[in-house]
Amino acid sequence: MTRKSINLALLVLSTALSTAALAESPVGIYADKRIAVSVSQAEKNQVLYEMREFLHGLHNINHALARQDMKALAITARPMGSLRERMPGSLKERMPEEFTQMAIAMNEAFQTLARDAESNGASDKDKMRQMHENLAEVMTYCSGCHDTYRFEVMPVKARK
Repeated sequence: MTRKSINLALLVLSTALSTAALAESPVGIYADKRIAVSVSQAEKNQVLYEMREFLHGLHNINHALARQDMKALAITARPMGSLRERMPGSLKERMPEEFTQMAIAMNEAFQTLARDAESNGASDKDKMRQMHENLAEVMTYCSGCHDTYRFEVMPVKARK
């Protein structure tokens, strides 16, 4: 599956889930129709920590892009794609296949962002536009995942 088709699928899925939650819930946006991923409290804490790392990294990438500091952008983006590797194997095994595909595509998008920053510099508007498009692609994976999945603490026996 190509990254562009994954992006499109995420956009369609997240829009459908958001629309369904609004349409079916008597309290509107408060009904959570996302797919539950069963985790322990420690696993949830780690996932939330990793998400905060992504948020901090994306902030730093945006800041570097605003300053046209491609070296800082590349230094920040390069390791971000591998944050998933710190996830415990037992948790990776329980993740839905679509989640795994999204994580792989996001890793590739971060690597592309870093590679383009290293090779492009910031000297022309087309290159800067491409960097913004690369960053938007990364953000598509973030919002797609948040729109699709939620982590729910469950007892060991209930986890799949």
